[in-house]
Formats: sequence, C-alpha cells, structure tokens
Amino acid sequence: AGPAVRRPERTAMTWVLFDYGRVISDPPPERDVAALATAAGAEVPALLELYWSWRPAYDLAELDARGYWRQIGMRLGREYTDADISELVRLDSECWLHLADGTVALVEELADAGHRLALLSNAPTDVAAAVSALPLARRFEHLLFSCHLSAAKPDPRCFALALDWLGASPDEVIFIDDRPDNVAAAARLGISSVHFTGPRRARAAVLRLLAAAV
Repeated sequence: AGPAVRRPERTAMTWVLFDYGRVISDPPPERDVAALATAAGAEVPALLELYWSWRPAYDLAELDARGYWRQIGMRLGREYTDADISELVRLDSECWLHLADGTVALVEELADAGHRLALLSNAPTDVAAAVSALPLARRFEHLLFSCHLSAAKPDPRCFALALDWLGASPDEVIFIDDRPDNVAAAARLGISSVHFTGPRRARAAVLRLLAAAV
C-alpha cells in the first residue's frame, strides 16, 4: 500500500483539490450511455457528439437542463417533453455516479489524516446536485462546480475563483485532474498539479508533494 499519509504540519500545503469525473468517478459505463441514447432516441455516436458539443454551455449554466436537451433534440429531429427531459437528466446524472474505489480510498485516507479536501469539477447544476448528495461529498470542505462559479477549467479564472473560495495561495494547493489541459493550466498559476492516470500513481504523487511541503 505504500507509506501512510502523515498528518499535516501547520506549514504544510493544506489543500488537496480533486477533479470529479474520471478521477473520483469512473467513466460512464457503456450500458448507462446506451440507456441515455435510447431515451434520447438516438444512436450512441450521434448522441455523444451533440452531448459534448453543448456541454460547455450546460456546465456554465448558460443553458439549463431543458435548454440543453432541447438543443440536442432539435439536432436529432426530436422534441422532448418535460417528462422526457426529466428522464434524460436522471440518466445523465447516473452516468457519473459510479465511484472509483481506488480514488475513494485516497480521499478517505487523506481526510482521515487531517488534510483539507475540496472538489473542483466542470458540471451542470443537475449533476452537481447528484454529486453533492453522495456520502463521499461529506469528506470535502468545499464542493466547487463550474455551474456555480460561471467559469470552467481550464479557464484561469476558474482556478482563481477556486483559490478565493479556499482562501489559499497557489503554493498551498495540490490539484488532481485527468485532463492534461486542466493540469497544465493549474500549473501555470503555480498550483502543484498531478495528472491523474490512476489512483496508485496519484497517491504516490500526492504523498511526494505533501512530504515536500513540510
């Protein structure tokens, strides 16, 4: 399992800032994506192209759920009812609620050792609410989502707002994310950044940074 996480010193880097999707959660399973596509009345490739094309506006709350799914529906030649949209929102949220055991263990280990944890995720309001309701969410002092910040990674403003919420300077934060562009953007601001490729490597990297910060 490797060396144990030590309790932080007062002079140590005090925040570990986690991304959510594909870090704390596993990628959406194929069966969940297929169920979402069926509900949308589309083949999976066609749905995913539109899903991601309109996602930035949804993540920033420029579109609400109704606006997001109606934009997708128009391009698929479909008109969704309110009941259809409620079901699409439910299935979409469920896609992102499959937690990665290894990362959950890391979160719990760090929290139990007394390290301050926060989450910074690009997510729409509906997914943010579902994530916030997870028992694991109680391990984080702050849950920061793009839909509430009106800024999304890798925009430097998103990181600046996160630092402001944490009351921290860049050198007091370790940031973990699976996307290289997000990691690079945080690093340019002076935030110690870990490119997530799996929980074991992430744990080792975080422990090294925590040890160096003492």
